[in-house]
Amino acid sequence: MEIAIIGAGQVGYHLADILSREDHRVSVIDADPAQARRLMESLDVQVVVGDATRAEVLNSGGVSTADLVVVVTDNDQVNMLACSMCRQMGAGRVILRLRDTTVLEGYRYFYKQALGFDVVLSTEELASEEIVNMVRQQHALEVESFSGGRVQLRRFRLAADSVLLGSALADLDLPAGVLVGAVARGEKYFIPTGADELRPGDNIYVIGKRGDLDAFERTSGAPSLGRRSVVILGAGRLGREITRRLSEVPGISTRVIEKDPKRAKSLAAEHSGRVMVLDGDATDLDLLHEERIDKADVFIATTNDDESNMVACQLVKNLGVKRTVAMVNNGSYRQIYDLLGIDQAISPRILCANRILRFVRSNSVSAIAVLGEGRAEVIEVRIGHDAKRDARKIKSLGLPKGTVVGTVIRGEEVIVPSGDTVVHEGDQVIVFTLPESVDAVLTVLRADES
Repeated sequence: MEIAIIGAGQVGYHLADILSREDHRVSVIDADPAQARRLMESLDVQVVVGDATRAEVLNSGGVSTADLVVVVTDNDQVNMLACSMCRQMGAGRVILRLRDTTVLEGYRYFYKQALGFDVVLSTEELASEEIVNMVRQQHALEVESFSGGRVQLRRFRLAADSVLLGSALADLDLPAGVLVGAVARGEKYFIPTGADELRPGDNIYVIGKRGDLDAFERTSGAPSLGRRSVVILGAGRLGREITRRLSEVPGISTRVIEKDPKRAKSLAAEHSGRVMVLDGDATDLDLLHEERIDKADVFIATTNDDESNMVACQLVKNLGVKRTVAMVNNGSYRQIYDLLGIDQAISPRILCANRILRFVRSNSVSAIAVLGEGRAEVIEVRIGHDAKRDARKIKSLGLPKGTVVGTVIRGEEVIVPSGDTVVHEGDQVIVFTLPESVDAVLTVLRADES
């Protein structure tokens, strides 16, 4: 596939990095020579330096012949104009990223016709959706759904006293119907074998049906949130959207800390008593003690200042808050968040890139989850017809090393397989693999559908 990416920031770079390792011809357009140089030095992509609102620059970047154009600069106005120009120049499909989608409200059809986008994504909306889904869960730090919600992938961080430590995976007494499909250990992501042992601090990705995963949580000693009391730092665009969504969830009490009096007053007026808005600074210990922030189940830092988010999360964690979540504006800070013990660092830009990857692969896979900024992937694939392969055991399929089939969906049946499980044409399989193995996995499983 020919793919043109406009914008070499965090979203564009992340996409170019993953897609250039697959069977795609990728070009990237950016006005910043420094960003372009970074791409040329590290990735195998065509790079064009120039203004994406100029036709000659877009033409040099191959948008007129591209099967897909992804418009992801940090400037909404540039993105909207570039999107319209790409469509008029003959681009196949166009994905438009906007930070602020309120401009579309009431006029979405008009803008879709005028700009020509196929999909529009908002980084803030994706981040708020991710955070709210996490808060709804009692234990898991992340949740991804597959097969229409029948199968879930949940991430857990193992405490030092977890019952899952000290034995090989094959020897653990896990509930039937669940599988540990991937492990994140520091910066390393790997697909475990039965001989691997889990360690304190590991993030494990467990797949299975909802009920089976609930049983796993009850028996594994995963730390629970108990009651759900949420404190949000920041009443900016993301903070307001999270507040709005959480205020509609039964059983969750929400408080917001905002140091800008005008923002605080505006948010309080919007929710008229349903949400408590505190006018103050999250690093003010007197305020934190007075409002008993230490009793909160979740603290979510949503400001545009990474340092403020980190300091606030570390402070409330030390006070006793059960779980901390922080928005990451600078992608290079993600490792620092992990080192500080912040439970979940969410990058709206990386979420946006991962959602775009789903769209890119929509003809090949039903769903995709990208783990650790592209270090591992989970894909849902329909088994294609191959007379030589049909009704064969999984261990005989010839899947790449470091790949494991997490579940097989056959009609209404959800199976957590072993190597001896037989797969048939039409089965849906959910596979854990490494990014460089995705094409090989699709070749093996999809056969004449590829």
